[in-house]
Amino acid sequence: MDSTGTIQIFLIIITVTVIVGFAGVLHFLSRISRTLAGQRPEGATGAQGEPESGAQPASVEPARSLSEIDSGSMRSLEEYLGAIGKKYSLTSFTLATADGLLIGSTRPGGEDEAARYSYLYTQGRLQDETGAELLGIPYRGETVVGIARPSEHLSAELMSALEQDTRDALRHWV
Repeated sequence: MDSTGTIQIFLIIITVTVIVGFAGVLHFLSRISRTLAGQRPEGATGAQGEPESGAQPASVEPARSLSEIDSGSMRSLEEYLGAIGKKYSLTSFTLATADGLLIGSTRPGGEDEAARYSYLYTQGRLQDETGAELLGIPYRGETVVGIARPSEHLSAELMSALEQDTRDALRHWV
């Protein structure tokens, strides 16, 4: 094989590699676009195990106000977080420090979740592909990371109310 044939094979390999790389980049950009639009990636399932439609989910309205929760009857932060979770239809709610230490959770195995999602929050991600929504709550000069797993997407208004309720929980228990 002469040098021209070798160069042609080398150029073909480079061309194929560039095309495959470009297709991969387009795939991940489309996933990022869907995530930013509030949709789950293709193949993700909804709360009932059915694929999500392309439409935006309806906002979840609070079932009751926090004032109806008698904080004096709550025996722990986890119980208070459970009441907040019920109010916003969350499947789980976890609080962690920005460096990944668990503060409280309604989910078993919250230590691993606290570490993983605190890291994602410090990287600037506010959602992940599993539907978890992250919020940063300033508290006593530190940032507390809230890891909410809503049954449906929460509107910006409800996320703001959830943040305020979480601040109230921190003031009462931490």
